[in-house]
Amino acid sequence: MRKLLILIPLIASLFAMGGIAHARPAELQGVVQAREPYGRSSLTWLFLKAYDVTLWTDAPTWSMDTTFALSIQYNMSFSSEEIVERTLSEMKKVAPNLTDRQLEQFATPLGQLMPAVKSGDRLSAVHVPGRPVQFFLNGRGTGQMEAEGFAAPFFGIWLSPRSSEPGIREDLLRLG
Repeated sequence: MRKLLILIPLIASLFAMGGIAHARPAELQGVVQAREPYGRSSLTWLFLKAYDVTLWTDAPTWSMDTTFALSIQYNMSFSSEEIVERTLSEMKKVAPNLTDRQLEQFATPLGQLMPAVKSGDRLSAVHVPGRPVQFFLNGRGTGQMEAEGFAAPFFGIWLSPRSSEPGIREDLLRLG
């Protein structure tokens, strides 16, 4: 009985932590007012959860013409180089018309905008139509991507019909 009394608060705190992970990130204050994410999903590799991703918007339906944000809560560590390399590779898959020159132009700024992450870190990207994409790490701004033609293929990694993770897209856009 005593062990059960000890386990109950532990189990309750684990459930509470799940709720905290999906609370609206502070960096979205003034951008998105929704109290709950529009959609959420996770990327899992070989039984290991790499990250949880949430899509935030006030729009009744998501589109690139609306204000929205993606927040990724990492459960593993990745170097900036790993994140940038994977990002560029995935952008090319969803937008095969991107030239190598365009991808090279994105690479250096992405390295500054997307630093190394460790388990527990949160990276957020905010899209406001007609403005540069803003990036945040754990609520602190890391900068913005000014390059033209960046937003659609970047967010397309998770939201495009050409996404390499259609299940994540389905969950984020509530298509299932």
